Amino acid sequence: MLDTLLVAVIFVFCVAVINGAISDLRTFRIPNWISGVLLAGFIPYAALRWNEIPVLLHIGLGVFVFFLCVVFWRLKWLGGGDVKFLGAISLWMGPTLILPFVIILSLSAVVFAGLLMWVRRWNFYIQQSKLPAVIKQLVDRAENHACPYGFPIAIGAISMVPYMAG
Repeated sequence: MLDTLLVAVIFVFCVAVINGAISDLRTFRIPNWISGVLLAGFIPYAALRWNEIPVLLHIGLGVFVFFLCVVFWRLKWLGGGDVKFLGAISLWMGPTLILPFVIILSLSAVVFAGLLMWVRRWNFYIQQSKLPAVIKQLVDRAENHACPYGFPIAIGAISMVPYMAG
């Protein structure tokens, strides 16, 4: 029964993370409700894994990452939605998964941002093509150096799911 509940809680985590990535790709915004679901979802996750994970370290690390990302937001390196999204996800990662999460997130972000920078050279042709509007908007926004970091954040988070179940 507890294993089923844990799978259900991790499923909610995955749905929230994927929704955050899709929303960021489509609108360059991550709604607050997504970060709220991630924060609230950590409560049953922590309750189910209380004896297995250092819950206070998870909370401390989530708060630390959030405030570190606030600095990045002030420097205009990240958007406000990215800060909340990354802080909420870091809460789930804790001390054992934060390093691999950040490495995968960083590699994904470099590849994704590099791809956007490379593709924006052909923005004029992309805007004239029959590609979906979402792709046209993504490339057009890249012209102004905008990058939806929610997508690489989600790649890092989803890649840690097999390790979150214990």
